[in-house]
Amino acid sequence: MVEGIERRFFEKGACGSSPAYSLSDFDKGQFRTVGEIMAASLAQGGPAPNFMMMWCYHYLCKESLNAQDLDENDVADAQYSDLISRVKAATDPETICDLTDDIVNCGYTGVICVEKKTEIMRAVVLHACLRLLPILTQIKEGLQLYGLGSIMARHSKACKTLFVPGDDMTADADYISSILSADYSEEGSSKRRTETMIMDHFQDFLQELEQDGNELSPLCPKNIMQWITSHGHIPVLQEEKKTFSIVVKFNHDCKSVFGEHKICYPVVAACSNSITLPVRHLQSYKRFREILVESYHQGQEFSCV
Repeated sequence: MVEGIERRFFEKGACGSSPAYSLSDFDKGQFRTVGEIMAASLAQGGPAPNFMMMWCYHYLCKESLNAQDLDENDVADAQYSDLISRVKAATDPETICDLTDDIVNCGYTGVICVEKKTEIMRAVVLHACLRLLPILTQIKEGLQLYGLGSIMARHSKACKTLFVPGDDMTADADYISSILSADYSEEGSSKRRTETMIMDHFQDFLQELEQDGNELSPLCPKNIMQWITSHGHIPVLQEEKKTFSIVVKFNHDCKSVFGEHKICYPVVAACSNSITLPVRHLQSYKRFREILVESYHQGQEFSCV
């Protein structure tokens, strides 16, 4: 949901994202809903909307803006970023005069000439950012759900990582491997040796998914974690982060349940954050990989494949 909000209602810039300028969405109160969804997501443990530009976050906390801190890196709108680049590149009066209409529409009222490029670019930056303030105000109204807006105002430093890019909260192969909790058989037993080998397969599989350009794309470690636990992010709440794990169980007796058969699939339980692996069918890495990929693609519903 949060990823969808970022794609639909925000534009990506050099240092994060800022709201996409849409008076239609503003008039319908859509940005208030955006704020409410962000608050609800955080209240339920994530994912966090940690994609906002710093100046947007500061405004959401304090509802005030120091315009002197804004620069061209704070502009995410492609139209105005392009205009800034064209003004910066202009070296003669004719080139910069061709941009007169666009410059004037940004509220610049001075002389348009090469010598005034810095002032012109400054006007474009201010126009691009200041027109978003009503939209940010509406998002702030939505953040009042569960009192999050008030918490942000009092603890802006503590909340910053939840809204501003920095710490990556996406689950990667190393993180998932670190939270795998295998329900092993008795140490020294043949079952234990087989289970250890399968756990090695699991970690190798996660590392392979993380490699760029693998043929399993768009599969990635985050997708596997989301399949097993219903979310693909590192928990936001500190207490949950300390105790969060994926329990790996091993089924050694599928033959006694299903009789003679050629293939068995893992069983995932998102409510208990667990996956049960059919040991008999996962002896080789190649077979492990094939069965996990097929299970992921065919097992997105609440049913057994």
